[in-house]
Amino acid sequence: MDRTTALFFMGNILLAIGLICDIWLPINKKLWTSSFALFMAGLASILLAMFLYLVDHLGYRRVFRPFVIMGMNAIAIYMLSELLAISLSAPRLQDWIYEHFFVVLASPRNASLLWAVSFTLLMYAAAYVMYRKKWFLRV
Repeated sequence: MDRTTALFFMGNILLAIGLICDIWLPINKKLWTSSFALFMAGLASILLAMFLYLVDHLGYRRVFRPFVIMGMNAIAIYMLSELLAISLSAPRLQDWIYEHFFVVLASPRNASLLWAVSFTLLMYAAAYVMYRKKWFLRV
């Protein structure tokens, strides 16, 4: 049995155990119950096995390239996003940008989506520049 099959199999077992434990101890994220931990470990294992199969066995590397680029400097991008969010919220600049650019383009719900997508694309652009220049934050 290869590692992908074993990971998928064990993930299904953990998922089933988590669902069985849900009978006595409900799955609750806020309390991090043992049923929640088992269920999420199983779900994560299944997803990891699926991605391993897609990338390693079927060779879909190009499709997942953006995730590789973001993952190479995940901590730096997280810190940059937090600093930018704090910088924009302090002088109420975020509200002004949102109201003058995004609300004009779409309804409030879709404007919020546009804001989130734009912010994510901006962070991806920063990650892409760091990736191209081979700047990698190591911890």
